[in-house]
Amino acid sequence: MEGYRVHRYSNGDVYEGYFRAGLRHGRGTLRAANGDVYAGDWVRNEREGVGREEYACGDVYDGTWRNGIKDGRGTYSTASGEVYIGPVRDDEPYGEGLYTFADGESEVSRFEAGDPVGGGVRWSADRRTAWAILDGEVVAECSLPEASAAARRLGLSSPPPAATGLRLSSADSASSCETLPTVASLLSLSSDGAGAAAGSSCSHASDNTAVSDASTAPAAESAAALSPPSKTPPRPPPHGPRGEHSRGPPPAAGFPPLRARGPP
Repeated sequence: MEGYRVHRYSNGDVYEGYFRAGLRHGRGTLRAANGDVYAGDWVRNEREGVGREEYACGDVYDGTWRNGIKDGRGTYSTASGEVYIGPVRDDEPYGEGLYTFADGESEVSRFEAGDPVGGGVRWSADRRTAWAILDGEVVAECSLPEASAAARRLGLSSPPPAATGLRLSSADSASSCETLPTVASLLSLSSDGAGAAAGSSCSHASDNTAVSDASTAPAAESAAALSPPSKTPPRPPPHGPRGEHSRGPPPAAGFPPLRARGPP
């Protein structure tokens, strides 16, 4: 097959786009029988370049792909309202990124293989309170100027307020943390461990093998109150529909939660 075609696979998947030498190559849209839809660039039957995948579970990934996997930079939004923006590598967050939870709280951190490592910052939904975090766990409340400085060290900026009409002021919620670690000092710490990961309910394991002919936190108890409630942000799934000439079936599930977000 060559050029622009609509091709129906025997398993119910439908591809509409460009082919070269019988392979998906160029711009095209693959609608999987399970409800997943990928629209974007293809190179020799693999997702390559820029593309958007909408999963049947309601999650969406919009960003760059390499050799059939999420790699480069992108935005992953979950059906529950959580959003990750930042670099990805091998289908996982990797590098300095921003994660916003469904309740509006946001944090910036370094990620390695999907887990937050080292120092970072978390903000309340109204952005009037900030906490220093280490390996994804709250260790101390900090002032907003400290939080902004820490974000800049990571090459990021403070996130805007999640609620309409709220304004961020560097004079708001400046805490007295003289005896607690500052955000800047936490950013210099290295991680000796990774956060806990759990399985994701958004699973994608479609693999086409046949084609039809149809073509158309601080330790003291007094500091515990500074911690936000426990949450578990998810990772996006590594693969959607792959179609004919796939190099093999994708994992049964991927992008499990980045880590359990519990009190210190």
